[in-house]
Amino acid sequence: MLGKHGTVLNFTCMEMRDGEQPASANCSPEGLVRQVKMAAKAAKTELAGENALEKYDEGAFQQVLATSRLDSGNGLSAFAYLRMNKRLFEGDNWRNLVNFVKSMEGGRKVGLSECDSSGSDLYVGFIKEKNVKAKEAALV
Repeated sequence: MLGKHGTVLNFTCMEMRDGEQPASANCSPEGLVRQVKMAAKAAKTELAGENALEKYDEGAFQQVLATSRLDSGNGLSAFAYLRMNKRLFEGDNWRNLVNFVKSMEGGRKVGLSECDSSGSDLYVGFIKEKNVKAKEAALV
């Protein structure tokens, strides 16, 4: 039905790994994502993804990259990053997100300095006014 009407299926848990689940749960989020990807491909339906958990570590972002590229020719058409809050913009969390976004675009991991002034497509600017006590950043 989804393929017939040209819709996109948005599926969750793209950042979850089998090894992080308790053995008693007897579950496989990686297997579930593979199964949904195969079904979407067979139905000629585009697949988009999103994260299920509030995770900011590089491992979670790398898992999204891995699941987005499983089965060549069946990558994700979009990815929605959920659970954005103040913690996302703290130190390494922010750098991990920026590296993730750049990797989703170009398939390469790049470093990010405190002030990305190289004019890249993904620019991070910091407010440097005298009355601002905390660093703030914007993803444009």
